[in-house]
Amino acid sequence: MEPYIGIVVFELESVEPSEPSYFREDFVLVRATDDDEARAKVEALARSQESAEHPTIVMRHIVDVAPALDGTVEGDVDLYARHFASLEDYARFEMMLGGRDPFA
Repeated sequence: MEPYIGIVVFELESVEPSEPSYFREDFVLVRATDDDEARAKVEALARSQESAEHPTIVMRHIVDVAPALDGTVEGDVDLYARHFASLEDYARFEMMLGGRDPFA
């Protein structure tokens, strides 16, 4: 089995009607024999977070599922790479780069 990285976006709905929802992006690691099995495992893992116990967590998108870049996840490795056209757009939503803090 090979390591795959999945990116999943969840909506975390507010329990207070006056408060807005916010979103969470998770990077998950699964081991699978092929792309289809990996996607199924990522979806199952994501869906497991949706429950009656946590009705405010809703899986919105599986953004990507891809093999780990280095083919192994032992030691220090590069797991995943994303590409984007605009650093400004990325910085606008990434709170670590000055974007809006959803908890503020």
